[in-house]
Amino acid sequence: MAPSKYILIKKDIIQEDMILLFDLLITTDSKKEMKLFKQKAFPITKEEKNIISTISAMYVAELEYDKYQQFCRSIENDSAELVAEITNYIDFNTYASEIYQNASNILNNLFSNTETLGNYQASKEVVNDIVGTILHDDFTMKSLMSITTHDYYTHTHSINVAVYAVSLGSYMGLTKTDLSKLGEAALLHDLGKSKIDFSIINKNGKLTEGEFEVVKKHPTFGYMVGLKLGIRDQDVLNGIKYHHEKMDGTGYPLGLQGERIPIFARIVGMCDVFDALTTRRSYKESMSSFEALKLMKTNMKNHLDGNLINKMIIMFKEH
Repeated sequence: MAPSKYILIKKDIIQEDMILLFDLLITTDSKKEMKLFKQKAFPITKEEKNIISTISAMYVAELEYDKYQQFCRSIENDSAELVAEITNYIDFNTYASEIYQNASNILNNLFSNTETLGNYQASKEVVNDIVGTILHDDFTMKSLMSITTHDYYTHTHSINVAVYAVSLGSYMGLTKTDLSKLGEAALLHDLGKSKIDFSIINKNGKLTEGEFEVVKKHPTFGYMVGLKLGIRDQDVLNGIKYHHEKMDGTGYPLGLQGERIPIFARIVGMCDVFDALTTRRSYKESMSSFEALKLMKTNMKNHLDGNLINKMIIMFKEH
């Protein structure tokens, strides 16, 4: 099979007798390559549906992802009912873990090729899944913390920040529409890092002054990539561009101060710090949630929105 990029799909929406417009792919036993499971244009048999239920993950080639999305839209009502049924008979943590793994694969593809529209559209599906998970009746912060990855990678960090931001936004009573916008801003907040040399982004230890000046450009780069992808919602763009502004005006790129920093950017920036403190790096151990929130409350009160920190502390206590 020709080299390509692959995207994890929701295999549970595939039913017997369906005729697909895309090839269904699975990994080989070695997990290093893809192989064809079902060729497009042929109906799914009962036997194949039974096999699908035993397979942990199925994929489509990136080039056919738009056809998969069309397929999903065509059965949107049925699939929405199916997801509701699925969450009724599988453990919530298992369901949430599958959502997280799917998000990880999609974000890995996005950061590998940021300007591919299909990857961006897939990331919007990730946001919908995250919002749906957090609004689920069985959602708790404890269950959430059990599925987030605590080793730092750019794409998993972005998912974690989105999860924390949407959780806080939900606790604050934001509408579902605003939660989706906040989740998108959080998920894409580090998109601009894809435009910076890999050796700088992944450097172990302290950056030189020159390297830090380069890194400080990533919010603006992310904003520009967002525009190129067709993002026009100002709340989303503000969350990406201003998540490194600080309440005392010492942040970047513009040195905004206090409430001049858009609320989405303040939320994303705080969740960015929280995840950075609670994930492992090669040069540091992770902090507990309690330790991180205490440090943010005491040592970062001039940088972060104190009111939002208080809300986050209460959210962790109550959930």
